[in-house]
Amino acid sequence: MNRDTETSRDRTVAAIDLGSQTFRLAIAQVLEDRAQLLASERKNVRLGQGLAVSGRLSEEAIRRGIETLRAFHKVLNRFRTCNVRACGTAALRTARNSREFLDLAEAEGFHVEILSGDEEASISARGVYATLPDIETPFLAVDVGGGSSEFILVGSRGILYSQSLNIGAVNLTEEFLKTDPPSPEELERLRSYIRQRSSDLFAEFPQIPGRIVGVGGTATTLVAIALSMATYEPRRIRGHRLRLHELDGLWDYLTGMKIEARRDIPGLEPRRADIILAGMAIFREILYILRSRELSVSDGGLLLGLLTTLIEKECGNCAKLSYTRGIYL
Repeated sequence: MNRDTETSRDRTVAAIDLGSQTFRLAIAQVLEDRAQLLASERKNVRLGQGLAVSGRLSEEAIRRGIETLRAFHKVLNRFRTCNVRACGTAALRTARNSREFLDLAEAEGFHVEILSGDEEASISARGVYATLPDIETPFLAVDVGGGSSEFILVGSRGILYSQSLNIGAVNLTEEFLKTDPPSPEELERLRSYIRQRSSDLFAEFPQIPGRIVGVGGTATTLVAIALSMATYEPRRIRGHRLRLHELDGLWDYLTGMKIEARRDIPGLEPRRADIILAGMAIFREILYILRSRELSVSDGGLLLGLLTTLIEKECGNCAKLSYTRGIYL
């Protein structure tokens, strides 16, 4: 086989999701008949920390983000990646000084594309389909991030409705949960605010979804906690169904604990211990409003959606979503 043929059949692509809470990297090799994951990295950066109050990215958050990109760059060089797509979400959409971060990222070799809410929703939906290809429509995918949540209503012919709301695990924590553990009054104000924002949104839906799919770090963490995972196991996460009564039990358990105690819970990353309540509250209120008894969880979402688009582009749209079904991030 000559070099040109090898190059056409063996390409390496990388997707980077610069979230308000977590930066994630996935590198895949595009082969003739499949895609193979080569590396997956994640770093709890908390880029959006303090953003809700100041409207700006803090110097410390920017420093953490750039240091993480430098670490990612070393991984990319190791695998000689030919095509990289780095995308920013809510924190970079809303911060008044996001250009400062973008310029520093550019100096490190990363051209960061800031996704609109609609773009983020569309790409996240691709990631959900890649992990749950047999899901029945209509379904509602809810991607809870640090600074925003994406709501994507998917029908048999594609996306019926999508909207991004600036309710996320980080900004809601900073706005509503001031004491440790949070007081009943704080928790009720949090829940009331989520109900008000999401009820207005659901009133615009053209169809009622038959299933709710949770996407993102909060959703996968809730499964990890429910299954008492000492070590994260993505194969057990994908497609898991959390019953509403399980979420209620977790809510009662976690809201009565201080942050330090939560850090010792199996399945809960220590740096998520302070924001898990706000993220969980979003999912619980959605289930109650839509009268759904369970939350299906996808480990796909934005990062896998980005990776899928790169794979398809690299092989001339020959790769179907089945190419990424065996990829666990």
